[in-house]
Amino acid sequence: MKRAKPSAPTAPAWAFQPDVPITPGPGFLSWPPRPLAALTWLLGRGYVLSLEALYVGLALVIWFWLAPDLTDCASLAPGWMLHLLALNLGLTIAYAGGLHLYFHTLGRQGSHHRYSGRDLARDDTKFLWRDQVLDNMFLTLASGVVLWTSLQCLLLWAWASGLTPLLGWAANPLWFAALFPLLYLWESAHFYLIHRLLHWPPLYRFAHAIHHKNIAVGPWSGLAMHPLEHLLYFSSTLIHLVIVSHPIHMFYLFNHLVLGGITSHIGFADLQVKGRKVIDLASYYHQLHHRYFNCNYGTGVVPGDLWAGSFHDGTPEATARIMKAQRKPRAAAPR
Repeated sequence: MKRAKPSAPTAPAWAFQPDVPITPGPGFLSWPPRPLAALTWLLGRGYVLSLEALYVGLALVIWFWLAPDLTDCASLAPGWMLHLLALNLGLTIAYAGGLHLYFHTLGRQGSHHRYSGRDLARDDTKFLWRDQVLDNMFLTLASGVVLWTSLQCLLLWAWASGLTPLLGWAANPLWFAALFPLLYLWESAHFYLIHRLLHWPPLYRFAHAIHHKNIAVGPWSGLAMHPLEHLLYFSSTLIHLVIVSHPIHMFYLFNHLVLGGITSHIGFADLQVKGRKVIDLASYYHQLHHRYFNCNYGTGVVPGDLWAGSFHDGTPEATARIMKAQRKPRAAAPR
């Protein structure tokens, strides 16, 4: 598959652009260290007062009321696995479908704080059925949800069978609570590394180019991936096989990957109600990656892009630098 053509510096301006330059990260791994910045980020809108709190809360709801009983997971019976598949399908359709309906079908926020001025593609041969949304929905539901559920079944079976130790709240409440932000940091580092790997030309052409067909993005674009990319993307959850944790942590990490992936591709910077921001949604950091391709491979939480020289801060100078790198002979293949 051919790589989609990245936008040139002379492409139409963003419909909405936040204040630039954007900052590279919260300071966890900065040198010299910035502990105050990291703590402020953790306790503020970076983590505790962000959608991550929703993902933690939803993990608790899933574990206590919606998920199959762990004792049933000791045998690989189809009943509890189909239960989990139905739960994940319903969650994905409700979340991605609801956001698409609100922002794109009904246009309840109009174009206010929408990054791209482009509409989602229709009658475009790049996409299955020549429709970006239908293409994205098929890849998300037929591949993403199935692989996500399969890994959850494996992990629940490992806990139920005693192959993986189960952490209880009473045994170590400090570690239990600390695991939520630690898993967030782990996934941020993992995502950066596998995303760089997916931009290796053979893997890009084979798998990742499917996701990059989406330049203007919507909620269903977040998990619109080749099955191999889904497997790599969700593989961060396998850490639960080697650390002492609880299924609540596993459900949280999947919520972060799935719902966070959907949210990061909504195409809008935030949710506005009566002209006031309620909560941040898609970050400009990743929007820049979809537009220019060889920058901002991570999320900004772990500063891999800053260290590797692939950080785009949103300024015209950074765009010129990134586009110059793309024109080099070694950058002729997709990166």
